Amino acid sequence: MDLRQLEYFVAVAEEGQFTRAAKRCHIAQSALSTSIRALERELGASLFRRTTRQVLLTEPGRALLPEARRTLAAAADARCAVQEAGHLVQGVLRVGAIPTPGVLDQAAALARLRCEHPGIQVRYGCAHAGDLAERVRVGDLDVAIVPQPGRTHPGVRAQRLASAPIEVVCRRDHWLARHAAVSPQMLANETFIGDDGGSAAMESIDQTFAAAGVARTVGYVLNDPVMALDFVAAGLGVALLARSHVRSHPQVRTVPLAGEPVVWTLVVLTPERPSPAAAELVRILTRARPESDGPPVRAGGGPDREASPGDAR
Repeated sequence: MDLRQLEYFVAVAEEGQFTRAAKRCHIAQSALSTSIRALERELGASLFRRTTRQVLLTEPGRALLPEARRTLAAAADARCAVQEAGHLVQGVLRVGAIPTPGVLDQAAALARLRCEHPGIQVRYGCAHAGDLAERVRVGDLDVAIVPQPGRTHPGVRAQRLASAPIEVVCRRDHWLARHAAVSPQMLANETFIGDDGGSAAMESIDQTFAAAGVARTVGYVLNDPVMALDFVAAGLGVALLARSHVRSHPQVRTVPLAGEPVVWTLVVLTPERPSPAAAELVRILTRARPESDGPPVRAGGGPDREASPGDAR
Protein backbone atom coordinates (compact mmCIF):
# COMPACT_ATOMS: atom_id res chain seq x y z
CA MET A 1 0.00 0.00 0.00
CA ASP A 2 1.38 3.43 -0.92
CA LEU A 3 0.23 7.04 -0.49
CA ARG A 4 -0.78 7.37 -4.12
CA GLN A 5 -3.17 4.44 -3.81
CA LEU A 6 -4.73 6.03 -0.72
CA GLU A 7 -5.04 9.35 -2.53
CA TYR A 8 -6.88 7.67 -5.42
CA PHE A 9 -9.10 5.75 -3.00
CA VAL A 10 -10.11 8.96 -1.16
CA ALA A 11 -10.79 10.71 -4.47
CA VAL A 12 -13.14 7.96 -5.66
CA ALA A 13 -14.88 7.86 -2.28
CA GLU A 14 -15.45 11.63 -2.25
CA GLU A 15 -16.37 12.02 -5.92
CA GLY A 16 -18.63 8.97 -6.07
CA GLN A 17 -17.42 7.93 -9.51
CA PHE A 18 -14.17 7.02 -11.26
CA THR A 19 -14.41 9.59 -14.05
CA ARG A 20 -14.45 12.64 -11.76
CA ALA A 21 -11.86 11.07 -9.45
CA ALA A 22 -9.47 10.48 -12.37
CA LYS A 23 -9.91 14.09 -13.50
CA ARG A 24 -9.28 15.33 -9.96
CA CYS A 25 -6.09 13.23 -9.69
CA HIS A 26 -4.95 14.15 -13.21
CA ILE A 27 -4.53 10.55 -14.37
CA ALA A 28 -6.24 8.27 -16.86
CA GLN A 29 -9.35 6.51 -15.57
CA SER A 30 -7.89 3.11 -16.49
CA ALA A 31 -4.77 3.81 -14.40
CA LEU A 32 -6.90 4.86 -11.43
CA SER A 33 -9.06 1.71 -11.71
CA THR A 34 -5.94 -0.46 -11.87
CA SER A 35 -4.55 1.20 -8.74
CA ILE A 36 -7.82 0.68 -6.83
CA ARG A 37 -7.98 -2.99 -7.84
CA ALA A 38 -4.37 -3.46 -6.68
CA LEU A 39 -5.24 -1.86 -3.32
CA GLU A 40 -8.27 -4.15 -2.94
CA ARG A 41 -6.13 -7.23 -3.68
CA GLU A 42 -3.53 -6.15 -1.14
CA LEU A 43 -6.14 -5.56 1.56
CA GLY A 44 -8.14 -8.64 0.64
CA ALA A 45 -11.42 -6.75 0.56
CA SER A 46 -13.66 -5.01 -1.93
CA LEU A 47 -13.70 -1.29 -1.15
CA PHE A 48 -16.40 -0.13 -3.56
CA ARG A 49 -19.74 -1.39 -4.82
CA ARG A 50 -20.09 -0.31 -8.43
CA THR A 51 -23.50 0.46 -9.95
CA THR A 52 -24.43 1.84 -13.35
CA ARG A 53 -24.74 5.38 -11.94
CA GLN A 54 -22.37 5.67 -9.01
CA VAL A 55 -19.70 4.05 -6.89
CA LEU A 56 -20.57 3.34 -3.25
CA LEU A 57 -18.28 2.43 -0.35
CA THR A 58 -18.54 -1.06 1.06
CA GLU A 59 -18.25 -1.68 4.82
CA PRO A 60 -14.45 -2.21 4.54
CA GLY A 61 -14.27 0.91 2.39
CA ARG A 62 -16.08 2.99 5.02
CA ALA A 63 -13.66 1.68 7.64
CA LEU A 64 -10.63 2.59 5.51
CA LEU A 65 -11.72 6.13 4.54
CA PRO A 66 -11.00 7.99 7.81
CA GLU A 67 -7.71 6.12 8.24
CA ALA A 68 -6.68 6.95 4.68
CA ARG A 69 -7.45 10.63 5.26
CA ARG A 70 -5.42 10.62 8.49
CA THR A 71 -2.49 8.92 6.75
CA LEU A 72 -2.48 11.43 3.88
CA ALA A 73 -2.71 14.35 6.34
CA ALA A 74 0.19 12.93 8.36
CA ALA A 75 2.28 12.56 5.21
CA ALA A 76 1.54 16.18 4.25
CA ASP A 77 2.52 17.33 7.74
CA ALA A 78 5.77 15.38 7.49
CA ARG A 79 6.64 17.06 4.18
CA CYS A 80 5.86 20.49 5.65
CA ALA A 81 8.00 19.79 8.72
CA VAL A 82 11.00 18.86 6.58
CA GLN A 83 10.57 21.95 4.40
CA GLU A 84 10.22 24.26 7.39
CA ALA A 85 13.20 22.70 9.17
CA GLY A 86 15.36 23.27 6.10
CA HIS A 87 13.79 26.68 5.42
CA LEU A 88 12.68 25.35 2.04
CA VAL A 89 9.48 26.39 0.31
CA GLN A 90 9.06 24.36 -2.83
CA GLY A 91 6.79 22.01 -4.70
CA VAL A 92 3.73 22.43 -6.89
CA LEU A 93 1.23 25.14 -5.89
CA ARG A 94 -2.22 24.81 -7.48
CA VAL A 95 -3.96 28.18 -7.72
CA GLY A 96 -7.43 28.96 -9.03
CA ALA A 97 -8.88 32.45 -9.36
CA ILE A 98 -11.45 34.72 -10.89
CA PRO A 99 -10.33 37.77 -12.88
CA THR A 100 -9.72 40.74 -10.55
CA PRO A 101 -9.08 43.80 -12.78
CA GLY A 102 -8.86 47.04 -10.86
CA VAL A 103 -8.89 45.17 -7.54
CA LEU A 104 -5.86 42.91 -7.20
CA ASP A 105 -2.78 42.54 -9.39
CA GLN A 106 -2.49 38.74 -9.34
CA ALA A 107 0.35 38.68 -11.86
CA ALA A 108 2.50 40.91 -9.63
CA ALA A 109 1.79 38.68 -6.61
CA LEU A 110 2.73 35.51 -8.50
CA ALA A 111 5.85 37.17 -9.92
CA ARG A 112 6.94 38.11 -6.42
CA LEU A 113 6.30 34.56 -5.22
CA ARG A 114 8.49 33.19 -8.02
CA CYS A 115 11.22 35.72 -7.21
CA GLU A 116 11.25 34.91 -3.48
CA HIS A 117 10.74 31.15 -3.87
CA PRO A 118 12.04 29.86 -7.21
CA GLY A 119 11.48 26.27 -6.05
CA ILE A 120 7.69 26.68 -6.19
CA GLN A 121 6.03 25.53 -9.43
CA VAL A 122 2.71 27.33 -9.89
CA ARG A 123 -0.20 25.70 -11.74
CA TYR A 124 -2.74 28.50 -12.31
CA GLY A 125 -6.20 28.57 -13.87
CA CYS A 126 -9.37 30.70 -13.95
CA ALA A 127 -12.82 29.21 -13.33
CA HIS A 128 -16.22 29.90 -11.78
CA ALA A 129 -15.92 31.04 -8.16
CA GLY A 130 -18.24 28.33 -6.81
CA ASP A 131 -16.21 25.61 -8.50
CA LEU A 132 -12.96 26.99 -7.08
CA ALA A 133 -14.21 26.99 -3.49
CA GLU A 134 -15.32 23.37 -3.81
CA ARG A 135 -11.97 22.37 -5.33
CA VAL A 136 -10.16 23.78 -2.29
CA ARG A 137 -12.50 21.81 -0.03
CA VAL A 138 -11.80 18.48 -1.76
CA GLY A 139 -8.05 19.10 -2.02
CA ASP A 140 -7.87 19.76 -5.76
CA LEU A 141 -6.54 23.32 -5.22
CA ASP A 142 -4.15 24.82 -2.67
CA VAL A 143 -5.31 28.43 -3.07
CA ALA A 144 -8.38 30.11 -4.56
CA ILE A 145 -8.96 33.84 -5.06
CA VAL A 146 -12.73 34.33 -5.16
CA PRO A 147 -15.58 36.55 -3.97
CA GLN A 148 -16.66 35.75 -0.43
CA PRO A 149 -18.81 32.59 -0.82
CA GLY A 150 -22.44 32.63 0.18
CA ARG A 151 -21.99 29.49 2.30
CA THR A 152 -19.28 28.01 4.46
CA HIS A 153 -17.05 25.19 3.24
CA PRO A 154 -15.90 22.83 6.02
CA GLY A 155 -12.13 22.68 6.33
CA VAL A 156 -11.61 25.84 4.27
CA ARG A 157 -10.14 29.07 5.64
CA ALA A 158 -10.95 32.51 4.16
CA GLN A 159 -8.97 35.74 4.49
CA ARG A 160 -10.18 39.09 3.17
CA LEU A 161 -8.21 40.76 0.39
CA ALA A 162 -10.40 43.66 -0.76
CA SER A 163 -13.90 45.12 -0.46
CA ALA A 164 -15.95 47.51 -2.57
CA PRO A 165 -19.64 48.47 -2.86
CA ILE A 166 -21.64 46.89 -5.68
CA GLU A 167 -23.24 49.39 -8.07
CA VAL A 168 -25.34 49.27 -11.21
CA VAL A 169 -23.26 49.63 -14.38
CA CYS A 170 -25.00 50.94 -17.50
CA ARG A 171 -24.19 52.75 -20.72
CA ARG A 172 -23.77 56.50 -20.38
CA ASP A 173 -26.81 57.04 -22.61
CA HIS A 174 -28.99 54.55 -20.68
CA TRP A 175 -32.01 56.05 -18.91
CA LEU A 176 -30.74 54.75 -15.55
CA ALA A 177 -27.61 56.90 -15.89
CA ARG A 178 -29.71 60.04 -15.20
CA HIS A 179 -30.57 58.89 -11.66
CA ALA A 180 -28.66 59.40 -8.42
CA ALA A 181 -29.62 55.90 -7.20
CA VAL A 182 -31.42 52.86 -8.61
CA SER A 183 -34.03 50.73 -6.82
CA PRO A 184 -34.82 47.05 -7.60
CA GLN A 185 -38.18 48.13 -9.09
CA MET A 186 -36.37 50.33 -11.61
CA LEU A 187 -34.40 47.26 -12.74
CA ALA A 188 -37.41 44.97 -13.14
CA ASN A 189 -37.32 44.94 -16.96
CA GLU A 190 -33.57 45.03 -17.42
CA THR A 191 -31.39 42.20 -18.72
CA PHE A 192 -28.38 41.56 -16.48
CA ILE A 193 -24.85 40.75 -17.54
CA GLY A 194 -22.44 38.93 -15.24
CA ASP A 195 -22.26 36.15 -12.68
CA ASP A 196 -25.48 34.28 -11.96
CA GLY A 197 -24.88 34.14 -8.20
CA GLY A 198 -23.08 32.11 -5.55
CA SER A 199 -21.24 34.91 -3.74
CA ALA A 200 -22.46 36.36 -0.46
CA ALA A 201 -22.90 39.79 -2.09
CA MET A 202 -24.99 38.52 -5.00
CA GLU A 203 -27.12 36.38 -2.69
CA SER A 204 -27.78 39.50 -0.60
CA ILE A 205 -28.80 41.43 -3.72
CA ASP A 206 -31.11 38.66 -4.90
CA GLN A 207 -32.76 38.61 -1.47
CA THR A 208 -33.30 42.37 -1.73
CA PHE A 209 -34.79 41.95 -5.20
CA ALA A 210 -37.05 39.12 -4.02
CA ALA A 211 -38.28 41.23 -1.09
CA ALA A 212 -39.19 43.94 -3.60
CA GLY A 213 -41.02 41.40 -5.78
CA VAL A 214 -38.50 41.72 -8.62
CA ALA A 215 -36.87 38.78 -10.42
CA ARG A 216 -33.33 39.36 -11.70
CA THR A 217 -32.89 37.92 -15.20
CA VAL A 218 -29.27 37.14 -16.14
CA GLY A 219 -29.22 36.98 -19.93
CA TYR A 220 -25.43 36.88 -20.35
CA VAL A 221 -23.54 34.81 -17.78
CA LEU A 222 -19.93 36.01 -17.60
CA ASN A 223 -17.18 35.40 -15.07
CA ASP A 224 -14.97 38.22 -16.34
CA PRO A 225 -15.72 41.84 -15.30
CA VAL A 226 -13.82 43.24 -18.30
CA MET A 227 -16.04 41.28 -20.70
CA ALA A 228 -19.10 42.32 -18.70
CA LEU A 229 -18.17 45.98 -19.19
CA ASP A 230 -17.79 45.41 -22.94
CA PHE A 231 -21.23 43.79 -23.06
CA VAL A 232 -22.72 46.73 -21.15
CA ALA A 233 -21.01 49.19 -23.50
CA ALA A 234 -22.52 47.31 -26.46
CA GLY A 235 -26.00 47.94 -25.05
CA LEU A 236 -26.78 44.30 -24.22
CA GLY A 237 -27.89 45.02 -20.68
CA VAL A 238 -26.76 46.29 -17.27
CA ALA A 239 -24.39 44.76 -14.72
CA LEU A 240 -23.96 44.66 -10.98
CA LEU A 241 -20.25 45.03 -10.30
CA ALA A 242 -17.93 46.15 -7.54
CA ARG A 243 -17.04 49.78 -8.04
CA SER A 244 -13.35 48.82 -8.17
CA HIS A 245 -13.93 46.80 -11.36
CA VAL A 246 -15.07 49.86 -13.30
CA ARG A 247 -11.99 51.90 -14.09
CA SER A 248 -12.26 54.75 -16.61
CA HIS A 249 -14.33 52.84 -19.17
CA PRO A 250 -15.41 55.61 -21.56
CA GLN A 251 -18.84 54.21 -22.43
CA VAL A 252 -20.25 53.19 -19.05
CA ARG A 253 -21.10 54.79 -15.74
CA THR A 254 -21.96 53.44 -12.30
CA VAL A 255 -25.06 54.31 -10.30
CA PRO A 256 -25.42 53.33 -6.62
CA LEU A 257 -28.11 50.89 -5.55
CA ALA A 258 -30.77 52.52 -3.39
CA GLY A 259 -30.85 51.52 0.28
CA GLU A 260 -28.19 49.86 2.39
CA PRO A 261 -24.98 49.37 0.34
CA VAL A 262 -24.10 45.78 -0.60
CA VAL A 263 -20.38 45.14 -0.30
CA TRP A 264 -18.51 42.77 -2.59
CA THR A 265 -15.58 41.12 -0.80
CA LEU A 266 -12.63 39.35 -2.39
CA VAL A 267 -11.09 36.57 -0.28
CA VAL A 268 -8.31 34.02 -0.57
CA LEU A 269 -9.29 30.46 0.34
CA THR A 270 -6.93 27.77 1.58
CA PRO A 271 -7.26 24.53 3.55
CA GLU A 272 -7.26 25.01 7.32
CA ARG A 273 -3.66 23.82 7.31
CA PRO A 274 -2.17 25.28 4.11
CA SER A 275 1.10 24.06 2.65
CA PRO A 276 4.16 26.31 3.12
CA ALA A 277 3.90 27.37 -0.54
CA ALA A 278 0.23 28.29 -0.14
CA ALA A 279 1.01 30.18 3.08
CA GLU A 280 3.67 32.20 1.28
CA LEU A 281 1.29 33.22 -1.50
CA VAL A 282 -1.36 34.19 1.08
CA ARG A 283 1.25 36.29 2.88
CA ILE A 284 2.06 38.16 -0.32
CA LEU A 285 -1.61 38.62 -1.22
CA THR A 286 -2.63 39.87 2.22
CA ARG A 287 0.26 42.34 2.31
CA ALA A 288 -1.19 43.74 -0.92
CA ARG A 289 -4.65 44.02 0.65
CA PRO A 290 -6.29 47.48 0.68
CA GLU A 291 -8.32 48.77 3.60
CA SER A 292 -11.14 50.06 1.35
CA ASP A 293 -12.12 50.69 -2.24
CA GLY A 294 -9.22 52.32 -4.03
CA PRO A 295 -6.66 51.96 -6.85
CA PRO A 296 -5.58 48.53 -8.12
CA VAL A 297 -3.63 46.66 -5.46
CA ARG A 298 0.00 45.81 -6.08
CA ALA A 299 1.72 42.92 -4.36
CA GLY A 300 4.05 43.88 -1.54
CA GLY A 301 2.43 47.06 -0.20
CA GLY A 302 -0.21 48.01 2.32
CA PRO A 303 -0.92 46.92 5.86
CA ASP A 304 -1.13 43.33 6.97
CA ARG A 305 -3.86 42.42 9.46
CA GLU A 306 -5.84 39.28 10.18
CA ALA A 307 -9.22 38.82 8.54
CA SER A 308 -12.25 38.93 10.81
CA PRO A 309 -14.04 35.66 11.62
CA GLY A 310 -16.92 36.72 9.38
CA ASP A 311 -14.66 36.62 6.35
CA ALA A 312 -14.88 32.83 6.36
CA ARG A 313 -18.64 32.94 5.83
